[in-house]
Amino acid sequence: MQDPYGRLGQTPGEDRIKEFFTYEEDFTGLVAGNSATGNISIQADSDFVLQKLTYQADIGGVAQTDSGRIIPNVTLVITDTGSGRQLMESAVPIQSLFGSGELPFILPTPRVFLSRSTIALVVANFDAAVTYNIRLSFIGYKLYTL
Repeated sequence: MQDPYGRLGQTPGEDRIKEFFTYEEDFTGLVAGNSATGNISIQADSDFVLQKLTYQADIGGVAQTDSGRIIPNVTLVITDTGSGRQLMESAVPIQSLFGSGELPFILPTPRVFLSRSTIALVVANFDAAVTYNIRLSFIGYKLYTL
């Protein structure tokens, strides 16, 4: 049962506190035909429960409007190094897994990343000519044990 302060009675005698948190990984200057890797280190103070995913992309840092939103030709693979599992069978287009800030992609099942683990990312730009800047947001909450 959850109280208004976010404490969860997971097991008898164990209280946990949930606090909103976002991890971010940025890929700047992702050149056409190239790939890049990134790592998000889950902090040692708590596990992280991932609930939503968003991305923002631009070309050369140019300002955007809603109607001019960039949809990059980029794929990605996400690996949970704590469990050694990939979250997908193969690289998927970014729009298949990430939404916008206004309409984030909501995971069908929240994903727990253990403290001190790493979220490993591989992004690949399959565009013929465009270099992208991409910002990925992993939105959820930290789960502290009292």
